[in-house]
Formats: sequence, C-alpha cells, structure tokens
Amino acid sequence: MKTLDDLINRQAKDIDNGLEIPWADPEFSRRILIEHLNQDNDIASRRTKAIDKQVRFIHHQLLMGKKTTILDLGCGPGLYSHRLAKSGHRCTGIDISPAPIQYAKEIAGKESLKCTFIQADFLKTDLGSGFGFAMLTFGDFNALHRADGKRLIEQIFHALKLGGIFLLEGLTLDGTKEIGEREPAWLTAENGIFSDNPYLYLEECSWNEQDQLATANYYIIESESGKLTHYRQRYFAYSDDEYQDMLYGAGFESVEFYPEFGRGTNDFADDLVMIVARK
Repeated sequence: MKTLDDLINRQAKDIDNGLEIPWADPEFSRRILIEHLNQDNDIASRRTKAIDKQVRFIHHQLLMGKKTTILDLGCGPGLYSHRLAKSGHRCTGIDISPAPIQYAKEIAGKESLKCTFIQADFLKTDLGSGFGFAMLTFGDFNALHRADGKRLIEQIFHALKLGGIFLLEGLTLDGTKEIGEREPAWLTAENGIFSDNPYLYLEECSWNEQDQLATANYYIIESESGKLTHYRQRYFAYSDDEYQDMLYGAGFESVEFYPEFGRGTNDFADDLVMIVARK
C-alpha cells in the first residue's frame, strides 16, 4: 500500500505512473453522477443555465429548428440529449460511466423521450450511421491520445449523413497550457468524487512544451487508513490550425470556430473553443 512517505520520496518518473481516472468503475461513477447534477460547480458538467444556452444554439442556429438524429458522445447523465429530445430530436448517447447512463435512461423513460443510451467506450464502439448531428463537448476530446482523437473524428465523419454537422468543443491551446501550469493545491473532503470517506486531496500539474501536453496528478490520501492513491489525467493541446487540419483531413467540407461562445458563464467555457464542422 502506498503511503504519504511514498509521495514525499517519489522520483520524477513516478509522476507518469498514476492510475487513469476510473470512469467505468460503478462506485466512482455513482459519485461522479452527483457532480454532474451539482449546480454549485462545473467539475463534471456545465450548470443548467449554460447547458440551456448551448442547447438553444444547437437547435435554433445550427439545426435551424429542424428535427434530426443526434449522436451525443460522452453524454454523461443525458443533460444535452434530454433537452434536445424535448425539441423533437431523436438522440443516441454513449458514455463509459454506468451510473450516469442509468440516470439518463431513467429520465428518458419517465418523460417518454426519444433517447437511446449506451454504456460503452465510444472509442471501441460502432457509432452507427445516418446521424444529422454529432457532438463531443466540454473538452472531453483533449483527454484522448492524439491517435485516438484523430481516429474518432474519422469515425464521426462516417457516422454522419451528407450535410451532417459535428460540434467539437475542445480546449484552447492557452487553456490547456494553463492547466499544466496551475499551482499545486490541496483540500480536505468529508467525501467526494474519489471516496465516500474523508480524504486529503493534493493536486500537482505539469506542462510539457515539446509534447504540448498538460498533466494533472491527483494524490488521494484516505484519512482513516492513510492509503495513498495517485490518479493522472492528461490533456493534449491543439492549436486552431491543428483542430482545423484534423477535421478537413477526415473529410469535412467546412470548419467554423466560435471562440467567444459561453464566455463569462462562470464555468469551464473560458478555456474552450466551439468548432462546427459540416460534412
């Protein structure tokens, strides 16, 4: 069992040895669902006001109020899909976390919404075809390794029908760099995303200029046992030109940037750029 001493005596190579965030773990997903629905922060999802604004933009400005089939990747508890279905769209959401997917299914069932939710890793799943609109929001793309991200964009292109639209919301280059250059931080929690029991949370980030890669290391020390768990989250940085090249390279006919959308909404939006690609 790793302890605080292991953290104090760690070597540089240990920083890269953190565990991946366990999105598919049932207990972790149960706790992350709470944060998806939490209106006091935007740790897992945007707050309601910001989601409503983005859904209105999708329905009225991108889709021109016309009903279509929507692919919602990394859909979480269906906060976008539910709203879009209420506007008449038929939605398919894919997410790896079981508790949010179960919640999404329950709400869709109670409200008789035209939604299908699938618990799966969308990198390893047949996305289907014939969609009029696909979306991957809130910087989830940047957590994918570069080769996986490129391949996913190609798969999304093939999942869309001719004239279909892909909304990609990625971290800006500066926003990614800012994550890597954050000062170390710590806090104590009675419970939270990483445990139902009290723990000490330590965060240490780094920026690799050569690889254009931000790494956030999270050290969780459980109060009762003293057990230390090290998690790691990587964020791959892209310039606007690199986003554009990937999308055109996959076959999209046009690419538009909306860099100011969502700014000042007191959420993660200031570090994000919304990109709309049309097939």
